[in-house]
Amino acid sequence: MKKKFLATIFIFILLVAGTSLFLYLKACRKHPPPEKTSSATIGKGGTLLTSLAREGFSQEEIFLLQEALRPIFDFRKCYPDDKYEITRTSGKLKNIRYWTSPLDFYLVERGDSGELVASRERVKTEEVITGIKGEIESSLYESMLKENLTPDLIMRFADIFAWQIDFLTEPRTGDVFKLIWKDYQKDGKSLLEGRILAAQYENNGKIHTAVFFEDSAGSGDHYTLEGESLRKMFLRSPLNYRRISSYFSYQRFHPILKYYRPHLGIDYAAPSGTPVSTIGDGMVVYAGWKDGFGRFVKIRHSGSYYTTYGHLSRYGRGIKEGKKVKQGQVIGYVGTSGLSTGPHLDFRIIRNGRFVNFLKIKLPSAKSLDPKYMASFNEIKDQYLSRLNQLDFQGNLAVTDSLGVVKQ
Repeated sequence: MKKKFLATIFIFILLVAGTSLFLYLKACRKHPPPEKTSSATIGKGGTLLTSLAREGFSQEEIFLLQEALRPIFDFRKCYPDDKYEITRTSGKLKNIRYWTSPLDFYLVERGDSGELVASRERVKTEEVITGIKGEIESSLYESMLKENLTPDLIMRFADIFAWQIDFLTEPRTGDVFKLIWKDYQKDGKSLLEGRILAAQYENNGKIHTAVFFEDSAGSGDHYTLEGESLRKMFLRSPLNYRRISSYFSYQRFHPILKYYRPHLGIDYAAPSGTPVSTIGDGMVVYAGWKDGFGRFVKIRHSGSYYTTYGHLSRYGRGIKEGKKVKQGQVIGYVGTSGLSTGPHLDFRIIRNGRFVNFLKIKLPSAKSLDPKYMASFNEIKDQYLSRLNQLDFQGNLAVTDSLGVVKQ
């Protein structure tokens, strides 16, 4: 009798315990432990490991994270602005997302047995072709910024036409710009502005057009309507738009002015310290003090061309006689050395021993499209031009991309 009573009590206890456990698990499913996500950046002079230590990770946790990431992550490629997110559940690490772009990240999370597992991930997005049409009111940068374009997209637009237009001195009030690009969106929000597919700039009645085309080998570039590369032997200006914009940290530009010295060259009035770039590939044949020119650089290019840069405040890193330089490389900085009434760059170009008018030189394109691609190029060109023509000054673009997504 006593044994039967004890067995009944034991069964009752098991039922109560089981019911309690069931209710607890049900409550946990309904109200899971709270998650807390925090963000951090690597910071100047830091690494991912030092940054994790700063965020309170133990040496053991850091070691385990490092071991999980090591097969797929290059710890040398961490940059100060890199961002990562830490998610914890009840104080215990759940996962870490290390972002390398607005779309790409490394994910470290716990596997089924609790170990840390790392993988490369990409945000699922919609590819939407979108665009804008605008008018120059002041500088190119300020006018495009007014249309809510990002600094990165503005600079890429300027880079496309760097061989045709000097955006520091040539834009005029009333000039019109158009561009369409591939936009990566999630839930209707833009995460990343992708490649510029086509662009136009109308300056002083002349329309410059660029169309992106990629051949079957995966080599892509922007071309004119005739299929010629926009890249040329010389850039349009020794004052590179991207470098100058970066130098001034995207603040309001100081006006860059140019005036001509008869038959000799161009003087660019610009603030001291403005970066000066070589307009083409070549070799430095002189870098030193030269009479009234002050600090002076002379570069030999192919085709019997030379360019000179005078009144520099200082030279670019490594610039000396015999140094090979690449188009767009900084060779010095605007100054007022020598006989100069104020900060400016004295720029000249010489062909076959004679000074020539740089703005009137006609140079061949770097290359043209292979004729076998022209039919495909023309088809894409017509599609992009149609889309450019649909743009209005409100930036509306009612076109459908290959995924069927319409951007209004």
